[in-house]
Amino acid sequence: MLLRALQATAALFVLSLVTACATPLEATMDFDSGFDFTKVQKLAIQPVDREDLSSLQISDMQEARIDRALADELQRKGFEIVSDNSQADLYMIWHLVTEERTDVRSYNSMSYYNCWGCGPAVSDVSVRQYTQGTFIVDMIDPLRSKSVWRSVIESRLRNQPEDPEVLAEERREAATAVFAEFPPK
Repeated sequence: MLLRALQATAALFVLSLVTACATPLEATMDFDSGFDFTKVQKLAIQPVDREDLSSLQISDMQEARIDRALADELQRKGFEIVSDNSQADLYMIWHLVTEERTDVRSYNSMSYYNCWGCGPAVSDVSVRQYTQGTFIVDMIDPLRSKSVWRSVIESRLRNQPEDPEVLAEERREAATAVFAEFPPK
């Protein structure tokens, strides 16, 4: 039962690539300032680790769509995507992490009569369950086998429309946000 719930959550997550509710996607980025990114021309996309619990809940088709959106954005930025790791200047790998969270909010409102002193103050408590999604992209230096660049998008996930064109556009927007500061200046 829990596995099925996790699969449904992950599917929503993958379909949206952490598309936020009515807010533009923003990624946080970190990089190794000692690495020379000016020499990077060719990138190899690494397969998702299927042993990772969060990656087990996505289909091969969903994984391929995410890979394609990321590859398209990198090519738009002038990088060549290669399938042979020996030709790559960097390896790119991505990860998905989801977490169930609870948002509890308390509100004080005016009385039923809407005047001061006419009735008791009313407090409302709102409790909402939601899924927090984190999409992480790493660039790995093949010589050191260490990450030299990372971009992270975190977002509260929402239900997605099933229109394939809308989903494809959301993947493009997420890929653009992820690589907005790649390569670092």
